[in-house]
Amino acid sequence: MTMFVSMLMFCEVTNPIQLWDAHWESLSDDIEAMTCCKRDDPAITLSKDALKDRALYEIDQVLICNKHCLEDFPTLPKSNYVPLVHGGNRLVQEELAYDQHSLTTNAVNAEDRLNDDQRNAYEIILNVVTNKEGKLFIMYGNGGTGKTFVWTTFMSRL
Repeated sequence: MTMFVSMLMFCEVTNPIQLWDAHWESLSDDIEAMTCCKRDDPAITLSKDALKDRALYEIDQVLICNKHCLEDFPTLPKSNYVPLVHGGNRLVQEELAYDQHSLTTNAVNAEDRLNDDQRNAYEIILNVVTNKEGKLFIMYGNGGTGKTFVWTTFMSRL
């Protein structure tokens, strides 16, 4: 991918579309594997059009990192690919890519460490949320009493 972008930017390619048509398959050969990995589904297969679109998107991303874009090369097709997760926002993607097994384990371990008062508040809030009762809770107390610990334990449980 970077070699293709380097050629576009620095080699004055006279016919970028011809270069694209000749090499799009090799440029997109790992995109299907990356998609399977990102979505944690080994059965995903992409059509030729989807592979082309995704390869163009990846090329555009490399170009953008180098202060260029596909629009700078008018004969090349443009990508219609839109990342599925929040427009490609890396921070949002990281937050959504949590390990559910790890969170479950952490929640169980944290629940075991709740003191009696914390456990009482935790169970009341958990029951209200589980039963979809829609109540408002305000947890207050002095610093160091475990408010944040109860909150993070609760969020891990959900």
